[in-house]
Amino acid sequence: MPALVYVSYPRREGAKFDMEYYLNTHMKIVEKHWTPFGMKDWTVVQFDDGDTSGMNAQAIMTWDSVEAFQKAIDANIPEVMEDVKHYSPDVMPVRWYAQVKARG
Repeated sequence: MPALVYVSYPRREGAKFDMEYYLNTHMKIVEKHWTPFGMKDWTVVQFDDGDTSGMNAQAIMTWDSVEAFQKAIDANIPEVMEDVKHYSPDVMPVRWYAQVKARG
């Protein structure tokens, strides 16, 4: 079964998050470098101001497996990792992943 990876950006007062850059530039960089490792697709969501999760935005990526994602992270590709400062200079992402057990 595939794995889902969540990369979330917490909401912080005064923090900047450039959604346009994230969608039009960063996610293309991610796609370019991580697709060969087994990333299948991605979805980006932005949470409403009234949302109680404490999150501002989140990328949800489907991978071949948790191991495939870990290999991409372990590769520590500078273009991916160092790009965070261009769209989220104030908040580092929180990352977690899970194996898909069933789909309907």
